Amino acid sequence: MEIGRELRVARITAGKRQCDVARVIGTSTAQVSRIERGKVIAARYGHLARFAAAVGLKPSLRFYPAGRRLMDGPQVELIGKVRAKTHSSGRWETEVPMPIAADLRAADARLSLAGCTIVIEVFSRLADFQAQSRASLIKKRDLQADRLILAVAGTSTNRRALAEALAVRQASFPLGTKALSCALGEGRDPGADGIRLL
Repeated sequence: MEIGRELRVARITAGKRQCDVARVIGTSTAQVSRIERGKVIAARYGHLARFAAAVGLKPSLRFYPAGRRLMDGPQVELIGKVRAKTHSSGRWETEVPMPIAADLRAADARLSLAGCTIVIEVFSRLADFQAQSRASLIKKRDLQADRLILAVAGTSTNRRALAEALAVRQASFPLGTKALSCALGEGRDPGADGIRLL
């Protein structure tokens, strides 16, 4: 369903009708509609790739761990730093599974404060900020959290990656380290999503 939704949005954005896409990829308009609504039980990757190309997208195949991924040493250390500077009234959970059947993803941590639930995703290294932040935002949505904080190691490489993604970062994560530290230290809702360098 998620793939179908992305294809539909891209088709509409490109100003194309379902029949236009169907003609380009060699299928029926009804089949295009089924794909967009997530009603196709099994679709070949090549077919979806042609659909994606027809609406201006480049497909990507993702893999998820077969079991719950445990945080590595640097991630545990970063979570510890966030936790140490958070008001004692907060309730912490780590490795929080998604409430979706057969979904193997887990959020690194969830912090519950008075009237606010915060998903915290920890990154010792930013490899692809857009992909990593998008995956984190989807976890926030699926866990129905109020806020998302990306806890990022304050290395020069990570600072450079954040500077390069400034426009994207500011739109989705308006709060910085100082504002987040203040809110968490006081045990209150920060009011928006943000990135905390540690």
